[in-house]
Amino acid sequence: MSVSADNGILALKPNELRQMELESIPPWPDGVVLSGTNEHWQKILHHGEYVVVVYEAMPAVIDISEPYPYDEYVQVLKGEVTLTDMDGKALTFRVGESFNVPKGWMGTWAMPVKFREMIVIETRAWVATEE
Repeated sequence: MSVSADNGILALKPNELRQMELESIPPWPDGVVLSGTNEHWQKILHHGEYVVVVYEAMPAVIDISEPYPYDEYVQVLKGEVTLTDMDGKALTFRVGESFNVPKGWMGTWAMPVKFREMIVIETRAWVATEE
């Protein structure tokens, strides 16, 4: 479900985003999940010049061996995630922390427990990956 841009303010309250009901989305393609469960959900909250999405995944390690398709701002809502780049540099982010994944980044995305995030992506880049 997509929500169109309007003139109203969209409150992004972390406690409400943690409890929000999400919709199941198709599994990652074969080979993307290195370990864990290939099950995840999302809800699009805003779709204007940029897209705001709440995304949740079961524990897994995801292979990002193709360059990341867009710049993505992430705020961790539940769980934790460790991003390890191709040189082996690992950064871990926990609830309340934010980070940016730059377009072109490659590595692994490890979620040791159920993980929920709010992401912000430019709409043109988001739509291009949906086609």
